[in-house]
Amino acid sequence: MEKLLSLMLVVRITGGVVALLTGLVAIFSTKGSPIHRLVGKIYFIGMTAVFIGAIFTALGHHKDFLLMVGFFSYYLTVRGYRVLFLKKLNEGQKPELIDWVIIIISATFIFTLLGWGVWALRMGASIGIAAVLFGSVGSIFLLLDIKKFIRPPKEKMHWWYSHIGSMGGSYISAVTAFVVVNVELPVYNWVLWILPGFIGGTIITFTIKKYKRQFEKA
Repeated sequence: MEKLLSLMLVVRITGGVVALLTGLVAIFSTKGSPIHRLVGKIYFIGMTAVFIGAIFTALGHHKDFLLMVGFFSYYLTVRGYRVLFLKKLNEGQKPELIDWVIIIISATFIFTLLGWGVWALRMGASIGIAAVLFGSVGSIFLLLDIKKFIRPPKEKMHWWYSHIGSMGGSYISAVTAFVVVNVELPVYNWVLWILPGFIGGTIITFTIKKYKRQFEKA
């Protein structure tokens, strides 16, 4: 078992490094270009490795928070990938069975993460702040997906905004993991879990607004 956990740690770290590097290239490359698509696929593979490694580590060392956060971050990754196959929802396209399966599995862990965070705060554990924030963000994305699946979105470029928001959130989770592992604060260490999301979320919001203005003018 220890050998397996050691191997999964290597898989997790390797996947994280790959995701951090390729994600950065994807952010600054021309959207839709061959290089953007290539590094996007490699990024997805890297985040899949991170997810698999995190699951084994969480189960092997009984780390409930890591398990739930692993599903949260991978849900964002998968969501950003799957939406590329759901571009015509506004024209009546229906989600496939796999899309509903993703929603159900992700919801199980994300809602649990939210509840766990509330419980942790009541117990005086500051990590509950991060859990509540991640759980809340994940819940919002889940509800938005369910809404789009039931009631077709009106915006033609809905998939574009979802892709940016999801992959951006996924990359934030990778950066957060890197920061938490390599940086330590003497007090208020929970800030390390929050700060990347606050900065990255602000950038994502402005980026989506910028594209919305461009598409409206076009």
